[in-house]
Amino acid sequence: MPKLKGEQLEKICFQLLCAAGAPEDHGRIVAEHLAGNNLAGHDSHGFIRIIQYIRQIKEGVILPAAKPEIVRETPVIAQVDGHYGFGQVVAKFSAELVIDKAKKQGLGCVAMRRLRHLGRLGAWVELAAKAGCAAILFTATGGQALLCAPFGGSKRRLGTNPIAMAFPGENEGMVVSDFATSAAAEGKIRVYKARGHKLPDGWILDKEGRPSNNPNDFYDGGAILPVGGSVGHKGYCLAFMTELFGSLLSRDGFPPRPGDKQMSNSSLFLALDIERFGPLAAVKSEVSMMANYAKETPPADGFDQVLFPGEKEAKSRRERSKTGVEIEDETWNQVMALVKEYRIGEKLGQLP
Repeated sequence: MPKLKGEQLEKICFQLLCAAGAPEDHGRIVAEHLAGNNLAGHDSHGFIRIIQYIRQIKEGVILPAAKPEIVRETPVIAQVDGHYGFGQVVAKFSAELVIDKAKKQGLGCVAMRRLRHLGRLGAWVELAAKAGCAAILFTATGGQALLCAPFGGSKRRLGTNPIAMAFPGENEGMVVSDFATSAAAEGKIRVYKARGHKLPDGWILDKEGRPSNNPNDFYDGGAILPVGGSVGHKGYCLAFMTELFGSLLSRDGFPPRPGDKQMSNSSLFLALDIERFGPLAAVKSEVSMMANYAKETPPADGFDQVLFPGEKEAKSRRERSKTGVEIEDETWNQVMALVKEYRIGEKLGQLP
């Protein structure tokens, strides 16, 4: 598998997006996000996604020049319409808006609708944490892109519906939690498939409702299970509530609309200004104390240490920034085919 630096991944993504019709500012936002996800260790939401995005631009699913628009606003609340542009562009716009409202009013709340895949949620709540805010982001699919079975069910009825939270802290900078309410994000299944690996137990059902470890069974009409295994009712409830907060408050709608089969990452973004509750420096110090308290727990059998939420990503960024990111051959070959198709090889320079 070829190994590339983060800046190489970003450059390839940027040039491909611009060649496919994205304005440079939009292309830069998306490319930075994808490369940053690889550096953070989330390959499922990184370089591999450029194949999907270019295809969706060709199909007219993503409108690469579409700009987010505020369609309803109060000092605290806003609704943003993405006009089916890049989810990352809408998410960055909304993150900056929710942070501004939180700093002015103590609380900001922004609902997003009609936006395509917004990528790794953690990146957007991290922006709020860097600004001294605590943040929560609920993301659904507007009744489309149904991938997951409800607890006790065998067919798709919900999206993977992730939830992200972030809190500013010392040392590593912040505490971040970002997880799908399903047993796995679809992108992780995509990576397993690209690498020819079997899935862990408890991730998916095949189209007949039987447990499977074959990633192809999911793409052949199977379903992802809710997180929790035997207590999957908890993951299912989180997914259900995320759909309500993300889809209904943004007015993206649910259940699925006849004739509309394209996913919109409808979302609700909340941010609170920490300074309204206590001195930011003191709160950051207390966050570090809590993280250290958890890390001092004696590890259980099979574990080397206890990690705080977001520590794994911070470690990955340090390591991959030095060593680079391995890209599986299937993904690399597909991206190189796009590079040839758009004739941008000369703009990329020497590649592995």
